[in-house]
Amino acid sequence: MKRQLPIYGFISALLITAGCSSATMDTHETAHRPNEALINTYWKLVTLDGAPVVPHENFREAHLVLHQEASRLAGATGCNTLMGSYRVENERIEFGQIASTKIACPKPQMKTEQDFLAALKQVTAWSVNGARLVLLGDNSEPLAVFEAVHLY
Repeated sequence: MKRQLPIYGFISALLITAGCSSATMDTHETAHRPNEALINTYWKLVTLDGAPVVPHENFREAHLVLHQEASRLAGATGCNTLMGSYRVENERIEFGQIASTKIACPKPQMKTEQDFLAALKQVTAWSVNGARLVLLGDNSEPLAVFEAVHLY
């Protein structure tokens, strides 16, 4: 019996240590994440006019990147390549000279493209909360919601 006592003590210490480390990991997972940068971040489109955007197989996901140099907009509509310019002043944003390639795609991708381009024309403001970017219209209604994606 005396030989088993150290084994029970060792097992108890392991269980206590495992419980403490899992509680620590949970705390880190729920901790507030810092806001991603608006500029030079890959923003994947996840919601458009309140509806989820589902990427389609063999097509680039709808996304945008606001490049700092020359205030250049680049991305994809879920069908075609997207390019243009933008201007940011505090929490206001305006997209200008938006263009896209003109490859024909299946109807769901074309609908996403048309809605995405229309939303960009209506955007007046933006907000970033953690890894989420929301583009807002005149009435502060969310037009498009994006998630930051780290490519490496």
